[in-house]
Amino acid sequence: MSETTYGFNALRLTGERFGIGRYIEYVLKHWDTMLLPHERVTVYVREPWDKSSIGLSDAFDVRVLDSRLKGVWWENLVLARRSHEADVLFCPSYTVPLRYRGKLVVATHSVNEIVSGTHSWWYHLSYRQRNKISARRADAVIVPTQSAKADVERIYGIDPQKIDVVPEGVDDDFAPIEDERVLAETRVRYLGDDSPYILFVGKFSQRRNIPALVTAFADVKRRNDLPHKLLLLGKNVHDLPLKQMAAELGVADSVVEVDVAFSDHRQIIPVYSGADLFVHPTAYEGFSLTICEAMACGAPVITVGRGAVAEIVDGAALTVDEPTPAKLADAILTALGDPELRASLRRKALARSKLFRFSQCARGTLEVLRRVAAS
Repeated sequence: MSETTYGFNALRLTGERFGIGRYIEYVLKHWDTMLLPHERVTVYVREPWDKSSIGLSDAFDVRVLDSRLKGVWWENLVLARRSHEADVLFCPSYTVPLRYRGKLVVATHSVNEIVSGTHSWWYHLSYRQRNKISARRADAVIVPTQSAKADVERIYGIDPQKIDVVPEGVDDDFAPIEDERVLAETRVRYLGDDSPYILFVGKFSQRRNIPALVTAFADVKRRNDLPHKLLLLGKNVHDLPLKQMAAELGVADSVVEVDVAFSDHRQIIPVYSGADLFVHPTAYEGFSLTICEAMACGAPVITVGRGAVAEIVDGAALTVDEPTPAKLADAILTALGDPELRASLRRKALARSKLFRFSQCARGTLEVLRRVAAS
């Protein structure tokens, strides 16, 4: 059988591995156990990257396409010209090199620009248009949920026959940590003391309603004088004045922002495991890696009961119909005040999380590329 080469646009593999970077890492790692003898992968990066850092075999070639150009310019002016040896080029982050004339597969993780107020007018004139054109240009579009498929079909005008639903998930290393010594050390490391805590993980983007969560948390503290702190773990990408807000609400000593770069993403497992609640007050997601990670670590989850999030949790979380401060506060109080409910949510979360594994995501993605290569 003749050799088949899959190109992999790994521009976002270097740097911190949140979101897309983590998705790329796990897909590549699992492909290493799934490739057939005649299949190879060429990993295209802009900066030097050591494939042994995630244990990839000789079936993977790393091609450094060094250039002063970055981002979309590197993708369209460098990658497009220097990746023609690939039988199929996989672009895991919304966009493809538009001048590329070979076979293409793109992963579109969400269409979050449909939520009013979450992006600037410039985003709609640039990123949204590139995302839409890329989806139309690709031979196949991979999305993580049925909800995301419906959005791509409706907003971008893509033929549903060209869209494959391949759920994302977590790695098998994500599981509850029960060692109380480890959990106590985690609380002290991130909170400064051994307090119980409510957790959010992710970018503090507008659609995730972090100010509403801080307001809800302050309401909870006023109404019940709970000992908990609120741990916000992630990047404050819009420089939200959360410290000022917490001070004005009287909870300055109980709201903790942490932006940490993990050298190994598994280091976040005890953070999830130690949380009394994981709250994700999002207005829209195409998928949520952090909800899946929290569930896999046994954290009781509070989130919204609509769209892709409802599809993911499917009864395994306490949900609100709108992420308003009042509804979030009521849900937090309900969960913290009912140990049996939290135990039930924990059991359901652990069972539900088994449906979302990166090994399955990698296999489904590889099957799409094989089909496109053979077409």
